[in-house]
Amino acid sequence: MKEKIWYSLTEYLLMFFLASFIGWLYEIICVYVVFGKYLDRGVLHIPCCPIYGFGMLILFFIFREIKNPAVIFLGSVFITTAVEYLTAVVAEYKFHKILWTYKNWPLNFQGRVCAISSALFGIMALLFMKLIVPVLDRVFKSRAKTAVSVSVIILFLCIAAWELHFAVK
Repeated sequence: MKEKIWYSLTEYLLMFFLASFIGWLYEIICVYVVFGKYLDRGVLHIPCCPIYGFGMLILFFIFREIKNPAVIFLGSVFITTAVEYLTAVVAEYKFHKILWTYKNWPLNFQGRVCAISSALFGIMALLFMKLIVPVLDRVFKSRAKTAVSVSVIILFLCIAAWELHFAVK
C-alpha cells in the first residue's frame, strides 16, 4: 500500500511540473504573439507557472474517471473560466492589481476572461488528460517507476533549494 501511495504522489508531482511548464510555454507564446516580444511570465526562477500545475491537478481529480472528451473539454472550460474570472476580480478589488487583460481580444468579458483563452484552456486540459496522463500511467506501471520517482523527488528538491537560494538573497 505504501508503494502505491509513494508512486501516486510522485506521479502527481510530475503532473504538476509538466502542467506548470506547459502553462509557462502557453503564457510565453501568448505574450509573444500579442506583443511581439519575450516576457517571462513565471513567478519562480525556473520556467513554470505553478497556477497551471495546481489547476491541472484539480481538473485531473475532477475528470480522471470521465472518458467523454466533450465533457472534459466543456467542464475544463467552465472551471478554468470561472477561476480566471474570480482571480481577476479578487486581484483587482482586493490587491488593486490587474494581472492580465483581454480588453483587446475578441469575445472578452470585462477584459477579465476571453472565449479564445477559455477554449485554449479546455484544449490544453483535454490534451493533458488524453495524451500525457496515459503516458505517465504507463511509465509509473513500468520497471522504470522507481527511477522516475527518484528523479522526480530529486527534481523537486533541486527546485526547492534553487528557490530557497533566491528567497534568502
